[in-house]
Amino acid sequence: MARTRTYSLTIEFHPDEGGYLAYFPALPGCHTWGNSYEEAVKNAEEALIGYLEALHKNGEKIHRQPSGRTVVGRVARGLGRKPTARQAT
Repeated sequence: MARTRTYSLTIEFHPDEGGYLAYFPALPGCHTWGNSYEEAVKNAEEALIGYLEALHKNGEKIHRQPSGRTVVGRVARGLGRKPTARQAT
């Protein structure tokens, strides 16, 4: 049976570039971009799958999410608004 792992996804709005950077802090180099929040999330899902498949194929260790609190972020969609975040316990 396959083991399920959970990774925190961070999404940052970059108004100067007109899009969103999405990355997994626990997975070095696993990042992507989207012109909208929704596109960044979709691209992040695809990047995560490809990243983990490449590690597995190359026999490399699959990194684990550090233990502790998980931070769930929500990005405000309007310009000039600051992102908000809440901590899941």
